[in-house]
Amino acid sequence: MAPDTSSRAQDVLCSTLLQRFHFVILEHMAGTQFRILGHPPSWLFRLYPEAEGTLKLSVDSRTPVLHNFLADAADVWDAHDDRIGHSGFWTERTVFEQPWHFEALALRVEARRLLVVQHNRTAYEQQASTLQQARDQALQQHEQERGHQRTRHRLNRQLVDMERSRDDVAAILQELGLATVLIDREGLVRFVSASAAGLLELPSPALDQGLRWDSLLPLTKADRLALQALLDQPLAQRERVRCHLETPAGRRLWLDIELHDDPRDQRSKIAFLHDMTDVYHLRRLLEQKAHYFDLIGKSRGMTEVYEQIQDLARVDSTVLIEGETGTGKELVARALHQASARRTGPFIAANCAGLTDSLLGSQLFGHKKGAFTGAIDDQQGLFEAAQGGVLFLDEIGDIPHTVQTNLLRVLQEKEVTRLGETRPRKVNVRVLTATHHNLAQDVAKGTFRADLLYRVRVARIHLPPLKDRKEDIPLLVTSFLAEGRASMGKLIHRASPGAMAMLMEYHWPGNVRELKSTIECAMIHCKGDQLEAADLPPELRRQQAGLPSDPVAPHDERSRFVSALGQARGNRTKAARLLGMSRATFYRRLTELDLPTS
Repeated sequence: MAPDTSSRAQDVLCSTLLQRFHFVILEHMAGTQFRILGHPPSWLFRLYPEAEGTLKLSVDSRTPVLHNFLADAADVWDAHDDRIGHSGFWTERTVFEQPWHFEALALRVEARRLLVVQHNRTAYEQQASTLQQARDQALQQHEQERGHQRTRHRLNRQLVDMERSRDDVAAILQELGLATVLIDREGLVRFVSASAAGLLELPSPALDQGLRWDSLLPLTKADRLALQALLDQPLAQRERVRCHLETPAGRRLWLDIELHDDPRDQRSKIAFLHDMTDVYHLRRLLEQKAHYFDLIGKSRGMTEVYEQIQDLARVDSTVLIEGETGTGKELVARALHQASARRTGPFIAANCAGLTDSLLGSQLFGHKKGAFTGAIDDQQGLFEAAQGGVLFLDEIGDIPHTVQTNLLRVLQEKEVTRLGETRPRKVNVRVLTATHHNLAQDVAKGTFRADLLYRVRVARIHLPPLKDRKEDIPLLVTSFLAEGRASMGKLIHRASPGAMAMLMEYHWPGNVRELKSTIECAMIHCKGDQLEAADLPPELRRQQAGLPSDPVAPHDERSRFVSALGQARGNRTKAARLLGMSRATFYRRLTELDLPTS
């Protein structure tokens, strides 16, 4: 009894599962006649009511899809293998309130021919969704293909129009004489106008395939890198690049290159070549007028200095260079040397302000071994060292009285006698002197020999203070910025308008030397590519803020020392530095001017 009970339980389980999953298993008997296996779900009897009592049915036109599938099912049954035939989903609407979806499977189990019919709404909806997606994709691809065809037609029309426009633009460029080069996204040159070909002295506007722009334009490495950086920048950040190159014929060109995006393709660039060669040469001429050797300035006062240097360079007379401290008196002396016939000889500069009587005499005239304590060897002086050249004696007004006598003899006799010797030595030296003193007043006070003054002041050049030639300040600033870029490595190219206004308004008691120190100080503090007003020293900013600034240094010698001490708040070392002299000279002058040394 136990096996029978287990068998019945299994039959009940199978029937329950078939009903739960909406399966009907039909066994083929003959033709369209089928026998129902197990306990079918109720929906089958709604399709075939007569099967409820007999568990037999005939598949006919009431289910046309299933009826048509019988031919395919017969092929599966006759194949005698494990294949399974699928009818695919179909929908029945006639006997149901809502559409029901079915699928039939045909298979053979041993000798039995079976037809499995399933009602499966979920699988149908999934398959319907997949089919709908496939249809949508097909429609989308169809529309895309139609769009591609329309795009191809439009591009073909545009290509024809662009070629016509290109020919028109080329004709206009040729007519206007614009030198243009078209560079594509790969850096290859696609077009060179006739004007550009003529400017670059190319044999023909025709281009070799694959010619790069850096082969067409033989620039220096620095210019090439600058232009490459310009190609990579957006249009709003581009500026003209100044480049120079040499043509195949050896002609040197200076070009301003301007880059614009190709309106047809922003990844391509149109380069406009502006010939600036003539402008460059004109600027060079103007710069030459603003520069004379190492002197900088184009003001009336400096132009007169240049003319005096040219006149005095033709003769061999002694020259007294006068001017305030820091105006560039040694640069004038060097310019006189370089412009004269003695340019191939030595130029020796000596500052007379910081040496004692014995040291200065030994340095100027030389000494013999044993002439004084510490003279361990024979030593020639500066006059002998400058043989055939120029000796520049700076701050000659500070030379002690005893040395003035020996110097006068040298200037008169053209010979020197070393300390400790009696035999004079001939010298061929041009003597240039400089001072910030008023030597005529020193002569009146008895601190400078009158005959020496007349000997050194055969000719004179007066350097104007910076406050009297402020139009030269922008040129000087540009020069000092260039020196700072070379020495500091900071790429600062200009001063902002606010900073330049402060530089122009300041009175510059230290003259050009103070201006150079100011620019160096500002470059140290500068964080950008141009000097700002905040980078300048505090004395210039105080003036901008309306605070009382340092008074202009007076021309009277005593007043100049008093003013320097006031600016230095009594600090003697700082005051000496402001006046451009050593501490020893500063203290000596304080004594001579009857000013306290402490």
